Amino acid sequence: MTKKHNFHDSGYKKFFSNPEMICQLLTYFVDEGWTADIDYSSLQRIDKSFVTDEFANRESDLVYKAYFKGKEVYIFLLLEFQSTVDRFMALRMLRYITELYEYLIKSYRIKMLPAVFPVMLYNGEKRWTVPEELNKLIEKSIPEKYIPDFRYYKIAENEFNKDFLRKIKNSVSALFYAENSSGDELTKEFKILTGLLKAERPQELSLFVKWFKYMFSDRDDVVEEVKGLEEAKTMLRSSIKEMSKKLINEGMEKGIQKGLQAGKLETAAALLNKKMP
Repeated sequence: MTKKHNFHDSGYKKFFSNPEMICQLLTYFVDEGWTADIDYSSLQRIDKSFVTDEFANRESDLVYKAYFKGKEVYIFLLLEFQSTVDRFMALRMLRYITELYEYLIKSYRIKMLPAVFPVMLYNGEKRWTVPEELNKLIEKSIPEKYIPDFRYYKIAENEFNKDFLRKIKNSVSALFYAENSSGDELTKEFKILTGLLKAERPQELSLFVKWFKYMFSDRDDVVEEVKGLEEAKTMLRSSIKEMSKKLINEGMEKGIQKGLQAGKLETAAALLNKKMP
C-alpha cells in the first residue's frame, strides 16, 4: 500500500483526538495490566505549546492527561509514519518528555514530576527492529547505574495479524485492518471491515469514515460503501429517537386519559355520598 504521509498526519490526528480512540488503543493494543485502571473519563488533550518547533511541527503527535489511581499521568502518543526505522527513537521520545517536564516545572512549580507513559504508534511497512530501551543504545563503559534507564511502548500495526484484529470489533481494530490491507483486499473483505464497526456509536464511526476517506481517496467505490454504513447508523439512531418520542407521547396521552377517568370516578363517589343520583 502506498503511504500518504500528509494525509496520515492530519487524518490520524483527528482520529486519535477523540478520547474514545485513545481508550480503545490502550485497552486493546497495550499489553500492560495497569492501563485498565486509568480513568478514561478524565482524558484531556494537552496543547503542545511547551515543545520546540521541531516537535510542534509534527501535526500528528498527541499528549493527553488523565488520572490513574487518583494521581495525574500523561500519555504521550507519538505517531511514526516514516518509511525508515529510527534507531534512536528512544532518545527522541525521551527528549520530548523532558521538554514536557521543563514546561510543567516552569508553569506550575511542581515538586514531583508526573508519570508519563510514552507510546509510539508505527504504521510503516518495514519491521520495527530497533531497541525500545535507551540503555541498549549506550556503551556500558562506566557502571550501569549511571546509564539512563528509559523505554517507550511500541505499537506496530504490521505486527497484528488479521485473525487477532477480527476479534476486536472497534474503530481502532478496523483502522489497523485497513492499514494492513491493499485496496483490492479491502474490496474483497469489505464485509469483515464493516463487521468490526457494527458495534460503534455514530460519533466514533464518523471519525473512522473521515480517516478512511483520507487514506482511500482514490478508491471511491470502497469509500462509498463505508459511508453507507455510517449513514445507515445515523438513520437507525434517528429512527430510535422518533420511536422513543412516539412512545413517550403515547404514554402521556394514556396517562391523561387515566387521570380524567379517575377524576370522573371520584366525582361520582362524592355525589353518591351526598345521596345524589
